[in-house]
Amino acid sequence: MNTFAIEDKVVATKGVDLGVMIVTGLSGGGYYVHVKAGDKTLTYPAQDLKKA
Repeated sequence: MNTFAIEDKVVATKGVDLGVMIVTGLSGGGYYVHVKAGDKTLTYPAQDLKKA
């Protein structure tokens, strides 16, 4: 499983592709990653992201 840290730059491998996004938070178990893309804040499953 990918592990991410706050401020990491990531891109989606599945779902909506919004280009490079910034990690803003992680769920307790690390299964979901909160990201910011422009003015949008989204949550992706960790397995659907990779480091940019």
